[in-house]
Amino acid sequence: MGNQLAPVITACCADHGGGENVSYLAVPGAAAALAVGEHGQGGLHGGDGYYKDWDAIRNALAQRDVVLIRGSWLEEIYRNGSVLPRRQDLPKEAMWSVEELMLAVQDHRRPTPQILSISHSWLSQDHPDPEGFHLRCFAPLLKHFARHCKLGVENLAIFLDWCSLPQKPRTPAEENSYQRALGNIDVWYAHWLVEVWLLTKVPDGATPYEDRGWTKFERALATLTSPPESTLDLGLLRGGWRSWGQVAADCQAERRPPETPEGFQAELARKVFGVKQDEAFVAQLYRQAFSRALGQEGQLWYAGLGWGDREAQELAQLLRLCRATLRDLELRGNEIGSAGAAALADALPQCGALERLSLDGNCIGREAREALQEAWQRCGKPRFGLELGEQTFRPRGAPGMLRDL
Repeated sequence: MGNQLAPVITACCADHGGGENVSYLAVPGAAAALAVGEHGQGGLHGGDGYYKDWDAIRNALAQRDVVLIRGSWLEEIYRNGSVLPRRQDLPKEAMWSVEELMLAVQDHRRPTPQILSISHSWLSQDHPDPEGFHLRCFAPLLKHFARHCKLGVENLAIFLDWCSLPQKPRTPAEENSYQRALGNIDVWYAHWLVEVWLLTKVPDGATPYEDRGWTKFERALATLTSPPESTLDLGLLRGGWRSWGQVAADCQAERRPPETPEGFQAELARKVFGVKQDEAFVAQLYRQAFSRALGQEGQLWYAGLGWGDREAQELAQLLRLCRATLRDLELRGNEIGSAGAAALADALPQCGALERLSLDGNCIGREAREALQEAWQRCGKPRFGLELGEQTFRPRGAPGMLRDL
């Protein structure tokens, strides 16, 4: 799929090293695909949200614009020392059919497949991984991850842009398929049923993962609202690992409050794109995903992330954007102090649907707690919905903690 196009699809190929000198914005089908993605049928069951059930995944696969790859086949390619072929050259046995995947999901007698998305940089213009650098980073982990999920590696269904989407050169039909896939690219990074591995390590001389616009997009989606443990940064893995527990502990991706669409767009201006015009398209894709996630989300869970006042203040700024749906905000076990609590108190009048706010186990002083309680009552919130519990005082990096009695 070429450098520029691949990233959207896989969100992991930020500018893919060289980049086809073609902008998404120059291709009318891309905008059309995005519009379809914005207004397509959602997977909203009981208000759970677009990214929380199988509907969005089924819809993204329905026209076979995207195929998921069998973990066992990828593992075999790695063992043989082969280079990954593009989507059009895949053997049939490498791919999950939509029917087989959804049957396994619906038939409780079968193991439910685990979907895994790989976010990576393209290392050359013609192939994202011509020498197998990325494959060597993630393929040895597949069987250990599958065992952790109580599955066989054959039950892993993997999204990898080069193999999952039609690549150049494309026929007109393949081009149409590719463009349709762009409208739902967010599903493969933001969905709660998809694990995401960030391949942040790159060979010497390659543009760093962190400096690329497309990989910023992928990482932002992966850490938008899904559970913290579902996103791993494999660039953090130490050598000599012996268990999946060590992998999970080493590679827990850093998580910050979601960026507003405006803030994200401003950050994109500092990132590298092979085609500069793609910057606006990526910003539009993020705005769509942000709306799908926070605009429909009933619960945000940010417990135990080490967040302090700065993160609480950032979070308070975006609460107004999910005021109509957010009922439950979980922030216990962080390091939020009085300044962060004050920012949250100021945001409460804009959070009309909020019924529960958990701040137990933070570092909020007595006066700030009282002010927060008063603000909660003034807004007519449920009496027992504000959970402050026991607070501790522990400066960041300090080994001990003092109870706030």
